[in-house]
Amino acid sequence: MSRYFMHGTSLQESEQMMMSVPNFLPRTKGMIIMGQKTIDEKEEFKRCIYCSEYSKGGCRRAHCPYLLERADFGHIGYADFIKDSFWDSDNFFFKKRLRGLSRSFTGEWFMSSYHKDRYLCLAQGSALLQSTKKQNLALLYLLTANEQLWDRAKDHIYSNKIALSEIPLTGINTTCYALFQAAKTIASGKLHIEENELADKNLIGEVAFKTIIQSFLIARYGDEIMTVKQ
Repeated sequence: MSRYFMHGTSLQESEQMMMSVPNFLPRTKGMIIMGQKTIDEKEEFKRCIYCSEYSKGGCRRAHCPYLLERADFGHIGYADFIKDSFWDSDNFFFKKRLRGLSRSFTGEWFMSSYHKDRYLCLAQGSALLQSTKKQNLALLYLLTANEQLWDRAKDHIYSNKIALSEIPLTGINTTCYALFQAAKTIASGKLHIEENELADKNLIGEVAFKTIIQSFLIARYGDEIMTVKQ
């Protein structure tokens, strides 16, 4: 089935143009002729040399702004988002743990069916402000992941805001505290959880680590990143 609603009609080319990614060559069926080169229609998303951000010295951007679009074509996956977001780190053990997370990724973004149900219910029903939508979705993802944290947070999640400062923390376990500190980091833009803490498997377990890293990805890319399954 074509991805274009107007496929086969006189409006197909116009729709293709509107759906194309900025700064990349327009996609057409079959092959694209570019100067003396002939390239496949999806090759432009596979090779950075066809992007306007690319120059003779390489890409001018520190982070690729088109990862989601390239993922949609199946040319990149979960590990590429991890690298683009966290590979500036100098912490060897943190990056080692990230590599392990990438290798173990199976396409599942939720920690349990309960996590998924809670998140989707809140994400679809919240009147989130557009300017902070990614941030709020990441907070919801964190606060709904763990039963104990959810029990404490649920009465402080409103239709238009998430009141982290109202969530009671007395008696909270280490896992919940790590998730909460990650939430504070996303909400404030200030670091409340250190890389050396995230690198410590004895301090932060595998499930909590995955939840925190994926919440940071959601805060950066939005929940569209959950369509990445490889």
